[in-house]
Amino acid sequence: MTALEHTRRLEHRSGRTRGPGAHRPGLFARLRAERARRDYEASVLAFAASLKAAFREACTGIALCQYVQVAAGVTIRTPRVGEVRLGPPTSFTVELMAGQEPADFTKGENGARLAHTLGAHALRVEPIAGRWVRLHLLDADPLRGGFGLPPVTVETGSDSVILGRTEDATTLGHALTDPAHLAVQGMNGSGKSVFTYGLLAQLAAAPDVLVTGSDITGLLLGRAWDDTVHRPHQVTGTHDIAAHAVLLEDLVAEMDRRLATIPPRRDKVEPSPQTPTVLVVLEEFPGLLRAADGLPKPKRGEGIPVGDRIRIAVLRLLSEGRKAAFRVLMLAQRFEATAVGGGYARDQFALRLSFRVPADSLEMLHGTDARSLGQEHANADPGVAYLSGLGRDCQRIRVPYLGDYGEYCDRIAAHGRRAH
Repeated sequence: MTALEHTRRLEHRSGRTRGPGAHRPGLFARLRAERARRDYEASVLAFAASLKAAFREACTGIALCQYVQVAAGVTIRTPRVGEVRLGPPTSFTVELMAGQEPADFTKGENGARLAHTLGAHALRVEPIAGRWVRLHLLDADPLRGGFGLPPVTVETGSDSVILGRTEDATTLGHALTDPAHLAVQGMNGSGKSVFTYGLLAQLAAAPDVLVTGSDITGLLLGRAWDDTVHRPHQVTGTHDIAAHAVLLEDLVAEMDRRLATIPPRRDKVEPSPQTPTVLVVLEEFPGLLRAADGLPKPKRGEGIPVGDRIRIAVLRLLSEGRKAAFRVLMLAQRFEATAVGGGYARDQFALRLSFRVPADSLEMLHGTDARSLGQEHANADPGVAYLSGLGRDCQRIRVPYLGDYGEYCDRIAAHGRRAH
């Protein structure tokens, strides 16, 4: 058998056809694969070129560019695009121009406009190194899916409780001992109460935290708190509005006692099981004020109206309580100045969350920077909130979902701190 015959026999066994001019499917398959590869690479290059062009046009449209005077006139310089990755999600690197910061791409309406121009739902910025960042184009709202609150309680008020998860999947925490009062607003059904259930469930067992406050609904501080050390410092319902004022005045008296006994060379109280951080919960505070203002006014010289007593006590807790380890958690459907005890009282909240609210309410609590976010947030899903404060820009978060009200009651009953 000649070498040629041997080769043809091997080709026949391997699936190749024999003889001059015969078809060779293996070769054609490789040629088709090579052509497909070249077509794919060409399409990737074309997509990258179109993406870069659209990005440059979008940067010009939202003024993320520099105007350079040259001999021929004015030229526009935009951030340089480097590597493009198809993903998912599609992403590309960008070199910041002089004076730019990574947050400039998402500040105000910039993020939404850039994302929509590039055919995405949202934009996420990831700093890489030096002047380079990576922009991720998100195909869907990253906060659309919820996440459950794990069965966790903090061991001390200095441990962080879970506030929520950001659009880039970062879990945000907050320690109650941080010097910040907390304001939470939202329409009915927006997730405000569910968020508070999760927050209090995490704190109920801490030995150096005392959950106090006023709740005219009787649900947030409801019967689940019976038999805990917190119950004597809580008032619920509307059957005795004056009792809410008495409780708040008692808390002010305790604050004054603490301030008067701060050790020398100290400027604040250090929380401990003997001197716990006092969380003053004010559920539906505007409703409490309306109920108090509806009571008969005392005659001149016979005392202060109940509504004014409540306002005075809350204002003192807000303005002086941080050094005495007091923290106020106020909940309202809308943080109008007249509804929460005045503009000065509203200004004392360093940490602010807004669930679904009208656009003007968002700006009212978070400032003019939130104005551009108002229209979209007015239709936000339940559990999605804007968070600002403590050095954080206004950003969207998804708060953890504890479960239904029965689950909240079960966790308080199981973990609520009891007297020894």
